[in-house]
Parts: sequence; structure tokens; C-alpha cells
Amino acid sequence: MNRPSPLWLRLLSGTLLCTLSASPSLARADEPQSLAAPVTPTATAEPPSVDLPPLVVTGRRTEQKLFEVDRNLQRVDQNDVRKLQAQSMPDALKETTGVHMQSTNRGAGAPYLRGLVGPQNLLVIDGIRFSNSTFRTGPNQYLSMLDPSSFARMEVLLGPGSVLYGADALGGVLQFFPADFVHEQGFGARGGLRFASADLSTSGWADASWRNDSFGVLAGGALRDFGTLTTGGGVEQPLSDYQQGAWHLRARYQPTDTLTLDLTWLGARLNDAMRLDEVRRLSSGINRIRRYDNQDDIGWLDTRWRPKRMALRELRLAGALHRTNETSYQVRCTMDAALAGLSDCIDAVDTWRDAPTARPTTPIARQDEATDTVLTPGGLVEAHFDFWNKRIRSVVGADAWFDSVDSSKRERRADKNDWAWKDLTRGNFSDGSTYATGGAFAHADADVAKWGAQSLVAGAGARLTHVTAGAQDVPSIGDVNYDHTGAVATADLKYLHGETFLVYGNFAQGFRAPNLQESTVLGNTGSKFEIPNADLKPETSNTVELGGRVKAGAVALHLAGFVSWLQDVIDERTVPEAEWKAMGISADDVGTTPVIQRVNSTKGLFKGAELTVQGGPWWQVTPWARASWVEGDLTDAAGLESPARRIPPALGSAGVRYALPRDHGYVEVFSRFAAAQDRLHASDENDLRICEDPAHPGKTYKEGGGQCPGTPAWATVNLRAGYRWEDLHIDAALTNLTDAAYRLHGSGVNEAGIGASLSMTAEY
Repeated sequence: MNRPSPLWLRLLSGTLLCTLSASPSLARADEPQSLAAPVTPTATAEPPSVDLPPLVVTGRRTEQKLFEVDRNLQRVDQNDVRKLQAQSMPDALKETTGVHMQSTNRGAGAPYLRGLVGPQNLLVIDGIRFSNSTFRTGPNQYLSMLDPSSFARMEVLLGPGSVLYGADALGGVLQFFPADFVHEQGFGARGGLRFASADLSTSGWADASWRNDSFGVLAGGALRDFGTLTTGGGVEQPLSDYQQGAWHLRARYQPTDTLTLDLTWLGARLNDAMRLDEVRRLSSGINRIRRYDNQDDIGWLDTRWRPKRMALRELRLAGALHRTNETSYQVRCTMDAALAGLSDCIDAVDTWRDAPTARPTTPIARQDEATDTVLTPGGLVEAHFDFWNKRIRSVVGADAWFDSVDSSKRERRADKNDWAWKDLTRGNFSDGSTYATGGAFAHADADVAKWGAQSLVAGAGARLTHVTAGAQDVPSIGDVNYDHTGAVATADLKYLHGETFLVYGNFAQGFRAPNLQESTVLGNTGSKFEIPNADLKPETSNTVELGGRVKAGAVALHLAGFVSWLQDVIDERTVPEAEWKAMGISADDVGTTPVIQRVNSTKGLFKGAELTVQGGPWWQVTPWARASWVEGDLTDAAGLESPARRIPPALGSAGVRYALPRDHGYVEVFSRFAAAQDRLHASDENDLRICEDPAHPGKTYKEGGGQCPGTPAWATVNLRAGYRWEDLHIDAALTNLTDAAYRLHGSGVNEAGIGASLSMTAEY
């Protein structure tokens, strides 16, 4: 059922389109200004596949040229977002080297970094922690709460980042930098529109700012409406339409040229995101459809002092408040073994979604509604120093974050109380649960030797982290209280020859304590019913990475390889029926989903490699490619080895780009591709998203006594082009030209079929 775009979105889109089309007097510039802080150089008009100097990144919590970073760090800025025509943050990162983007449902997108996902990867906004203790283990939707229009650039640090950024950064760190003022002085505005045919989606976004030497204000937002997705082969994905909105505000006061105060607020709403990955599971004839509404608000006051003529280069103090609210609506429908009731169920769910107070109709048998609200105050302090004519550079600091959880749940059924709502005694979490994490860190780099354009640089750092959690009256366990302390370190060495050659090696440790979702949650979390485990131990990792960057003539290349040894990996086990029934869990609550409990495996071994390469331009032609491969294995307490869960296959993209003279536009032919993945964890074989048997819909190969082949290989052929007229950019794309029917490994829906998209962006 595809609903028309809301009137407010159509009116806004029309207004923006008229404004952009009627602006011939826009100031001329080769590219839109970088939205990053004033010290960040404007990005060049390179394709979104490759980062080249003089781009600046902050993977060390301080500014550094990308070419000199001794880690695999990928950067995506607003120019890349425009060319990718991204309308969500998962879209903006889907062509980033080393990132596999899994989507359980529309409106979601979970990045896999070096084989790890969910709370094993840390999300931060300019150093402010965004992840919290209720983020679901495994794929989740929280990355989608960050709208690409709200940010100047995004950085993906692959590999452990626990020393500088704290707990949870085992697979990597995804850091986002808020949009800055359009111009250094005076008034400025920018905005854009986008339309895509595959889901009949419409997006509009705009910013406006004013600034002088002492004051500045910025306000902006985005509205997005997504229709029914048509996947490869012309198949429509039911209940795939949803809406999203985001806004950002910023105020700056700069009383002197050494002191800056910034107040920033980011908000986002994502409504009606549906997941259908379990709707076809047949057992008792009761099937589930789940809908999510998410609200997110985060604000912080940031003070930075940059004294002159001192070893102290910058002192930063920041205080933040983050609030997340997630409401999930679960509908259970009665269907027969032939799925005859599936369309009726979908229609009934759609009707109930549009009229939520109405009495449900057949075949809906039960409704469950759960709301979780997390309030997180916190802050950080950090100081940057330069010593010995900047030959030694260091950062020291501390941070602390405190989660407070409100959780509730209610239900109503056709067979009880005439559909009256009944409040349950517990939500997904114990109401009033708390979780606190904090630590202190230090890191330093030193020029061991310098001769001419060459240098040998060594670095080392350490952090001490403490985590404490508490939850009352956890079913079958009682009160849960645990504390974990972890010490992690990093060391690195690099040889740099100007901006033409870099070779590096580093050792980094990661630390992650179990969160509240893993240790205390009880209930259906989507594809499984989870029971708590208060005895989980923290995950730790030791990673060695070797890599290098080369820029020789017209060729730019970055190659990295890594090996990670993980200890006490948080995995899952299937809980026998007798065991969960003994805990007082009813079969009616469990339904047809498997019951699991999070447990620690003894160890894990992950290894892989990432490649980014670009050539040219030769006669205005630039070829480029990126690829990544990762393999993971776990060993349980009995010494049995198995592949890790949902490890992505080898994947990448490649293309050839032709740039028009004087950078007035480009035409690019490219392909995205992935190899097959048949190395499966036991839970993968029970997952309909990976192992549904097409000969027996609603059942896995394993249930039918067969062997799951895994996810097949796929490749798409695509074309995109753009044209710039002064500060007006028009970009278009034709995607999946062969209309291939394919699915990203572990995802719950197929990807879009053949489609076209068009976007317009402008700046004044």
C-alpha cells in the first residue's frame, strides 16, 4: 500500500524547487563550501570512492592530514553525499571501503566494521557519545537517526578505538561532524531536493545561517517521505513506506580569537518503519509484524580555548544531554499454512497504522506495544599539547556518560477483555535501570627522526574505563548489579615520505562491557525471543594492522590488512524449551521465534584486508575501485570452532568517471558487487533473512532437512552524472540497470530494482 506524500512535504518540495530554479545570481564557486569547521580545507571534487590530501580528519581527536593517518580511516563529506544522492546515513556510507551496510527493514541500516556490528561499533558526534546501553546487539536502526543533511562530514575509523573514544569501539568508530555556518561572514543558505523512482521517495532539506566576528546562528532541517519499495524483478515490498524528519540548530559566541562557545542541538523522528522478516515463519499459524517509531534529541554545550604561545594548544570542555525514545508495535496475525491470510494481515496492519485508536479487525489476534526511553547526561574534558617545536603531540582527557532507562509495555488480545489494553508489570527492561561508563585517556605521537621530507613517527596511548550497571527485579534473576573495569592500550609506528608514501603498523586493544540489552532484556527483539544473562563478561580484543598509502604520479592507493584476537566474545545459545518454560516464560509470548540467551564464547579470530585505489585523471578519465574482505571464527567453551555470526562476504565497488572541462560536471559508470557467503553460524541457518527455502516459504533449509547455501553473489551496473552551474548542482543516477534481484547478506529485504533518481542542490 503506497500512500501519497504528505501535503507539507509536497508544499516544501515545491517551494524549494522554485527557489533553486530561480537563482541565477548565486555566487560562483568551484564546489559548495565545506561544511566543516573553518580550519578544515574545502574538499576537492574527487569521486566519492577515494580520499586524497589535503583532506583533514580527526581520528586522533585532533586534526591531521588524511594521508598521514596510520590507521584505515575513511572520510565522506557533503560533496560525496550529493553525488551519492544519499537520503539516509546508511546510504551515505554504503560505498565506503570496509563498510558493509545491513538492513533488516526499511528505515534501518547497521554498519558492519571488520565483521562486528551493533554495540560493538561506537557512534560519536564530534567526540560526544551517541551510542547508549539499550542499543540492540546485532543489526539495529540507530544509525538512521542521524540525517546526512545535519552533518558536514563523516569519518569511519576501522579497528579498535577504545583508547581515545571509550568502551564499545571494538570494530571501529563512526564519527559525525555537525554542519557549520554557510559562510564565514554574513547570511548564507543552502538546500536541496531529491526524487527516486524505486520507492517514489521525495526529500527536501535546507540550511540558513548568519555570522559575524563574535556571533553566529544556524538552523536547518530535512523532511523525507519514502513510498513502497520495488525490488529487483519488479517485486513490491509490502509495508516498506515510512517518514523521517530531522533538524539541527547551532549558536556560536566567540568573544576573543582564542575562545569559542558552541551550543548545538540535533533532533530526528523516524516513524512507521516496519519489519517483515519473521512474518512468513510458519509453525503455529501466528505470525508477527513489527513497527518502530523512533525519536532522538541530543544537545551539547562546547567550550574550546586555543591559547597562543603555549604548549597547551587546545582545551575543550563539553556537557551533553541525549534522549532517545523507541516505541515498538507488534501485531500478531492468524494465518494458515498456505499463507492465505498474509495479504489480509498486511492490509489490517496498514489500516491500524493509519487509525491507531480503532478496534483491530481479523486476522489480527494480538497487539503489543513497548516504549523505552533513555536519558543520557554526560560530558568530556580534553587537552591537546605540543612540545619541542611540535615534535611531540599529545592529548589527555576524560569522559563520563550515565544512562537512565524508563521502560513500559502493554498488550491487548482478541480473546481477552474485548480488546482492552492491559499494562504489563515490566517492559523490555526493568523500569529505572541505569548504566554508567567513564574513563580517562592519554595519547602521544613523537617524531623519532626527521630528514628532509621523510620522518619516522611513533605513538602510544592508554585508557582506563569503568562500567557499572543496575536493574531491579529482572525476571528469573532478581536484582542485577555489575561492575567492570578495563585497561586498553595502543602503539603505532609509521614511516612517511612527504605526501607520496606512507607505511605503518599499529597495535590496538578494544574493550566492551555487556550492555543492558544483553544482560537484562526479556522478550521478542525481532527475529528471536531473548532471555537475560547477568553473568556476561566484557569482550576484549587485540588487533594488529599493517598498511600503507602511495601517491605516485597519477595513482593513489591505500591497502590495509588486520588480524584481531577477541576474548570472551558475546555470542548466543539456543535455550531448550524445558529451560525457558521453567523460567515462567509462556509459549504464547514466545510464539514461533527461537529462544536465545547471550553467552560468552571463549575466543574469536577475525582477519581481513581493505583496498582503495584510484588512477588518473588521464584525458579527464578517472578509474577507481575499492574492496574489502573479512573472515571471522569463534571457539566456544568446549573448544568447538564455528564461523562468526553474519560475517559479510567479500564486497566492493568499482567505476570509471569522466569529468567535464573546468569541473562543470561528470559522468560515471560503476558497479557494486559482493561475493557469495556460505560460511554460516548456527543462528544464521535458523534465520529466514539468510536461509529461507524458496521451495518451502516460511521455513529454513534446516527445517526441511536441507543445507542452506547462504547468500548468493551479486553485482549491479549503474550510471550517475552531474552538472554544475555556478552554485547550482544537478545530479542524476540510473541504478541496477539489469534489474537484478539481490539481497545484502543478513538483510531482511531485497535491494531496489532498476530505478532513476534526480537531485538539485544549491548554495547562496
